[in-house]
Amino acid sequence: MRTSRSLSLLVLQALLGLTHATSSKKFEVTLSLDGRTSLIESDTAAVYYPKKAKHPVLFVGNDGSAETGGFRLWDLYGGQKSSPKELSAFKTGRSKLVEIVYSIGEDEEDYVVTLSMQDGLIRLYEIDGKDGKLKYLSGVDKLVRGDFSAMCTWRSKSTGGQYVYVMGKRWLYRFLIRDKPSKSRRNAGIEIVETQEFAIPVEPNSCTVSPDGKVYFAGDNGKLFSFPAADSTAKPKITEIGEPAGGDEIKGLKIYRGKHDTYLFLGLEDAIEIFDIKKLDKSLGTIKFADEELELNDFAIYQPGSKAHPDGTLIYAGENDDGAFFGTSSLAPVFKSPSKLKSNTKYDPRDCISEHAKPKKCSSLSDCNGYGYCPSNTRSKKATCDCFPGFAGATCNKITCPDNCSSPSQGTCTGPNTCTCKAPWTGEKCATLAVPARYETEESGGADGDDPAIWIHPTDKSKSRIITTVKSEVGSGLGVYDLTGKRTGGTSGGEPNNVDILYGVPFGNRKVDLTVAACRDDNTICMYEVTPTGELFEIPGGIQPLPEAVKELEEEFDVYGSCVYHSPKTGAYHIFINSKSSLYLQFELTTKDGKLATTLVRHFYAGNRGQVEGCVVDDPNSTLFLGEEPYGLWSYPAEPDAPAVGTLVDNTVVDGGKLHADVEGVTLVYGKTKQEGYIIVSCQGFSEYNIYQRAPPHNYVMSFTIPNNDKKGVDRVTNTDGVTAVGTNLGPEWPYGMVVVHDDVNEAPDGSARTDATFKILSLKDILGAKVVEGLGLLNGVDDKWDPRK
Repeated sequence: MRTSRSLSLLVLQALLGLTHATSSKKFEVTLSLDGRTSLIESDTAAVYYPKKAKHPVLFVGNDGSAETGGFRLWDLYGGQKSSPKELSAFKTGRSKLVEIVYSIGEDEEDYVVTLSMQDGLIRLYEIDGKDGKLKYLSGVDKLVRGDFSAMCTWRSKSTGGQYVYVMGKRWLYRFLIRDKPSKSRRNAGIEIVETQEFAIPVEPNSCTVSPDGKVYFAGDNGKLFSFPAADSTAKPKITEIGEPAGGDEIKGLKIYRGKHDTYLFLGLEDAIEIFDIKKLDKSLGTIKFADEELELNDFAIYQPGSKAHPDGTLIYAGENDDGAFFGTSSLAPVFKSPSKLKSNTKYDPRDCISEHAKPKKCSSLSDCNGYGYCPSNTRSKKATCDCFPGFAGATCNKITCPDNCSSPSQGTCTGPNTCTCKAPWTGEKCATLAVPARYETEESGGADGDDPAIWIHPTDKSKSRIITTVKSEVGSGLGVYDLTGKRTGGTSGGEPNNVDILYGVPFGNRKVDLTVAACRDDNTICMYEVTPTGELFEIPGGIQPLPEAVKELEEEFDVYGSCVYHSPKTGAYHIFINSKSSLYLQFELTTKDGKLATTLVRHFYAGNRGQVEGCVVDDPNSTLFLGEEPYGLWSYPAEPDAPAVGTLVDNTVVDGGKLHADVEGVTLVYGKTKQEGYIIVSCQGFSEYNIYQRAPPHNYVMSFTIPNNDKKGVDRVTNTDGVTAVGTNLGPEWPYGMVVVHDDVNEAPDGSARTDATFKILSLKDILGAKVVEGLGLLNGVDDKWDPRK
């Protein structure tokens, strides 16, 4: 009888969306999916607390797709059965980040803050909470360069300012949103001003700020960090708290403000752990989801109750077998026995704002002209203001720019950290060459392209082919194009990430050219034969699963990047495959029983064990070059019997180098000798490409970026990924070869975006032989007769 009653209770709990562990020390609840949006490429959600109870509860979510990218607005309880009702969509460009800030300036207006990956602009939208409409604040945008993945806000008690933290690959920017400093309200207006920037130890997936002014952030390494928020431009002390989730990737962080206690909700891929903010070494309980296929990204919490959700609502970016969406669940089970957590449905973020003091004044220093912090001792004759980035002087009355914009020949400083560059120069220091592409490939058939390769025709180099990848499920495969971007063929499937070419591989009684890629669909090495006419065909043994020995190295090794090597020492053919964990596997490629075969011959962890992807091998010098996304470019010996000892070629700006994270694609241009030639590296966050000398010590040569080519109707490159290049003569239009790069968003002349990714095609002569750098003689380092088969 007891068993029957227990089963009945379990059934009842399941129907109510509630289960819990029997231990009183840690509870476990399961939330059902109460509402969901239509399918959307979701990453981040933020919820808006209305000013009045009769106003709709709004939430915003990013749209990370290429065609419709930006963010969308929903009425949280406006749909059927209190599910979300979409109100509007804002196409600001592919994005990840959205946030809400409250009571800005004397008018105490509320705003949506969003950051577009496509153009790097932070935008503000004023919220009309009464009718659920947003008003774009034109002219307030702030350009921020980089690849960013986390955003959170904080209001200072001493200045009353509303700060927004934007975090990316080991770098953080802090911006102040406020009324412009003005003696007359007539001339005032909202502005975004940068107040601080500094390096951080990881790339966070999420961040949040506690009521006592601590900023918490965490990422895929499972570690949680914090630092005190402060009105200062100095880097704060960052504390590593530990691994509260046992080392699992942390996908989201949010603060829940109880009546007496504060809780940290820590999101994992399939659950949310709850901690007392004062005791982060022990989880209080776990939130699970009834949908076992659900994969969680970031989330938001709305604490006030509703008719359907009396103890508040969880809004999250999720994905299951149907696709990605934003979902909602009631928080009621979290606050039922046995959790002992107490809900606080009266919480309103504006209640905290009223506690803050007015800005500190230092009239003897002109109040730092509104662009700095007052010194602690304003009576000292030597006292000076603590100025925001881009401002200088005792009272922050002067503007500055990095390297003075390479003035006067390349640009001038026209605003705080704002350069006006002289064509063809561009970039934050006017030190980057703007080189438009000549062509772009026809659309690839998929939204997520990545790395290209160039196959050299054996007899007529003008008939060479560009081979590209689509790594998304839709459109997955390799595309083949001529040198002006017209599609000539390809093959579907595999979700290949990177692609490379091996020439003259012995196969039976003949030699074949092969495309080689890491195929993420089935976690294999996938290879296709390239015919003498540039077509792709399946070849026996072309799909190579990873050997069982790999599981002993890394139980869940997922293929990611790849490149190839033909040893001048032994004549052997090799394939390098990496995972995001930075583990590199080196395989020797042979033929066995009429099929291609691979043998694992070496493995090693690269660099600082940050995420890796792009790589290329300098065959004559037996050197592997690889990009570690957050840290820089490395070189390693390519021979399998050589010690896997890396040399840092250049690191990221965070560590004093010239590369901007993410460091993505890596390619080579060969010279007439083993010392001549160039390495080209793509930097995703800036859509910039750095060029280095091929020979040690691999001196930096120059950088370039790719703007619109209005004459040819070819759009700029944004959020770039892979890159490839060859320096050989490919015909009259390409006397020194070409560079092909991935373009994330294919922008149309009318400002819209197309779904399918494209690749841009540039002349190497336009880059290395540009008029402003022709005095350097860079084209002399290119072998225009290079033949990969010799």
